[in-house]
Amino acid sequence: MKVFSAFFVSALSLATLSASELGSILSPVAYAPAQSSPASQFGNAEPDSQAPSVVTSSGESTIIERDVIVALQRELIARYSIEGDLKLSFLQPWKPIEIKNAKDWKLVLDLAPNGGLTSTSQVRFHIESNGKAVGDWQLSLRAQIWRPIWFSTRRLDRGEIPDGSICTPKSFDILSEKLSFVPANTDLSIYEMAQTVSQERPLSWRDIALRPLVRKGQLVDVVVAEGSMNISMKGISLGNGGAGEMVSVRNLDSRKEFSAKVINLNTVQVKF
Repeated sequence: MKVFSAFFVSALSLATLSASELGSILSPVAYAPAQSSPASQFGNAEPDSQAPSVVTSSGESTIIERDVIVALQRELIARYSIEGDLKLSFLQPWKPIEIKNAKDWKLVLDLAPNGGLTSTSQVRFHIESNGKAVGDWQLSLRAQIWRPIWFSTRRLDRGEIPDGSICTPKSFDILSEKLSFVPANTDLSIYEMAQTVSQERPLSWRDIALRPLVRKGQLVDVVVAEGSMNISMKGISLGNGGAGEMVSVRNLDSRKEFSAKVINLNTVQVKF
């Protein structure tokens, strides 16, 4: 009976309160945040392939797109021994993430193209903080590698020697075309044009060939080196050869054939 009376009095008291007074009493209960379960905090649900699950907290370090790009550049330059200025950008937008006490975060490259970077490449990486994985991503990159290479200053015809008077070095994105280009530190004087190239075009390795210092049917000096002893004789070259290439040579006296290395104009060397 006493319990019923207490309940009746409490109910009566609530009934006499104004709407605003009642709201002020109930509002902390109505808007109290629900406690997340451990499963929801660490994302046991299957992750979205476009937006990977990331464990974040309001903290001291914000990882922005520029941070990730710089870290990826460092990893890719080391992996491929890239020479030149590597520039990267994401094809998808990067959403900044905040991680508590994450000033020592690091990016680990998990997968990159086996054959090297192309103008559009896909990479997979994850980010760690304080020894724990923050999240992993598989994203497409737009890549450029800017490097000084040789350009023609005018039309270059087959057989011409592409020296510095008719070629000039320029910075060029070597990933913009599917060719292997000639670096600007290459000595062009030992090469000749293997095919015609139009004006203001970058030189690729298929455009040039080693200039023959020895030609087929030509009389050559044969230097025979054995220890400190050098012997010279004459021979006939049986093929064309540029600097450092091997050619077959016939001895004028014995008529025997042997291989020799081209070392200079009309000069080959044999080592024993």
